[in-house]
Amino acid sequence: MQISQAREYVGCNCSVTWMDFTGAEQTTVIKVDNLQFVPLYGAYLVGDSEELNLEKVTSIRPLD
Repeated sequence: MQISQAREYVGCNCSVTWMDFTGAEQTTVIKVDNLQFVPLYGAYLVGDSEELNLEKVTSIRPLD
């Protein structure tokens, strides 16, 4: 997923599905607070409880 696609979810409660380091899918419910680009690591989805690398995100579904 790219920053331009994820921008619409800022401020929303979302169910985010992502791939962990073992390749298993994980689902987390977070309030998306911000998007951030970290040099050498890429774009991150910053939530109220954790930060997720956008390269690992497979889907975002708004809950609001």
